[in-house]
Amino acid sequence: MNTPIVIPAIVALTSLIASHQFAAWRDRENKRREHRVNYLIQAFRSLSKANHHPKLYEIADEVEQALSDIQFLGNKEQILAAQQFASQLGTNQTADLDPVLFSLRRELRKELGREAYSGKMIWLRIGRKE
Repeated sequence: MNTPIVIPAIVALTSLIASHQFAAWRDRENKRREHRVNYLIQAFRSLSKANHHPKLYEIADEVEQALSDIQFLGNKEQILAAQQFASQLGTNQTADLDPVLFSLRRELRKELGREAYSGKMIWLRIGRKE
């Protein structure tokens, strides 16, 4: 067997396997990140809709699902803010969603490569005729 040919072949094969493994790992991580971001964007939308909603009970399912998703996929700050909101709402029948929404906005903007923005949010509620 010709040793000068075998060693480069082994190195090339090892490099090929390593690069394939790295690419597969990177693809899995990107997919996980994409799913997480999509769930948190939907949670942000649902909670934005709920913030200062005159009839919160009408969208209770969306709020419950959003809080569940945040507790599953959010970071520590978001989980604690979501839990505090849920506890306050259960105890006082009113609670502030802004800490949850600010935390989600901050992280999602960072994940999406947008510049940081910490200014207030304005919530538009248009009255509907019934």
